[in-house]
Amino acid sequence: MREPTAIPALSFRPFTEQDAQTVASWRYPEPYAAYDLDPWNRDVLAALLRPENHYHAILREGEVIGFLCLGEDGRVPGWNYDDSALDLGMGLRPDLTGQGQGSAFLAGVISFVLRQHAAATLRATVVSWNQRALHLCLSAGFRETARFNSTREEQTEFVVLVRDTNE
Repeated sequence: MREPTAIPALSFRPFTEQDAQTVASWRYPEPYAAYDLDPWNRDVLAALLRPENHYHAILREGEVIGFLCLGEDGRVPGWNYDDSALDLGMGLRPDLTGQGQGSAFLAGVISFVLRQHAAATLRATVVSWNQRALHLCLSAGFRETARFNSTREEQTEFVVLVRDTNE
């Protein structure tokens, strides 16, 4: 794994209502606009605040720059998930993407998650067209274990990646 670019220390906190609204208001450029959320949809905001989804704001110098979720909300419909790994979903604020900070950002997230879940094998599910995210996961020690088509209406292909704790 290559050494991530240094960025100021990250801190983490469980989502507040303001964090959920902030993240839901982010707008990504195409093709990443697929990640946009509807800030006016009460169901979306409720899911971001549901404790069992383990959403956390990721802060740098007190400013929300990303988020992570753990467990079922990190899964995509269409795959037969099991409990052999902890599912991880994450995102970075749109204006910070594509600037070479992804490796350091992901390293900080992994470190935080493993402090909370020491023996966890981590699993990420990434849409197959997102080569930036796939490359980032592979460079952080994840390995591809499967591909599947989502059961969502558009039936997009996704890649399942796993990172063992000893990676």
